[in-house]
Amino acid sequence: MIVNKFIFADDATGGGASSTAKPKHVKSLPAADIDFMDVSKGVAATWLVNPDITLLWKKSVDFDKEVQDYAASLGSRLSMGSVRPGQSQTLKQLDKRVNDAVTEVKVYIEKKYKKANAQPQFARFGLVRENTTWCISKDRNNRKAAFELMIAAIAADGFGAEEYGTAFWTALQTDYNAALAAASTTTGDVSEKVATKNQQKLAIKKVLTNLLFVLRGNYPDTYKEMYRKWGWKKESY
Repeated sequence: MIVNKFIFADDATGGGASSTAKPKHVKSLPAADIDFMDVSKGVAATWLVNPDITLLWKKSVDFDKEVQDYAASLGSRLSMGSVRPGQSQTLKQLDKRVNDAVTEVKVYIEKKYKKANAQPQFARFGLVRENTTWCISKDRNNRKAAFELMIAAIAADGFGAEEYGTAFWTALQTDYNAALAAASTTTGDVSEKVATKNQQKLAIKKVLTNLLFVLRGNYPDTYKEMYRKWGWKKESY
């Protein structure tokens, strides 16, 4: 397990207080991705021009590449995430069109079969009863399946030429399926990018945490100043 905390020796005893004082744990790395990337870039750049500071298991040039890759992954993740609100809004608008159209289709059915006999026909049109209302299921994947039933029943009952007939439902089905597929793809891509970003972040944390100890070991009297010089803008986050 990677630890992203360190303890200042002078803080552990309160600057000369009793040695029984409880150690003060300090978060050495920011949690937010953007802030973490900012610190990582600063450390990577400084390490490149300070070859005397070494880790046997990691080269500064390799670390710099890892930080660049992390920044690229984070940028892709943020870019993809910014698309999702628009996609969600499109689906909400299509859902409203579906609900409004179902209300009109039920009127067609009631006119043809009379109100008392209409409900037994609703299932043929892809409608289900949710609470006290007959509607197309609110589950979006179920809605996709219901469109097929709706289009077939509209044609079978002679409603094809109506305002909410065959042309309307066929176009709505096409728009809905495209919007749902786009949203699903984005969700999958975002999940993949998040997993990649998180793995990269763990590897970078390991290097940053160990560099803190190396810097403190090499600069026991001025390590706090060195931390700031290397890219840590604060002693704790």
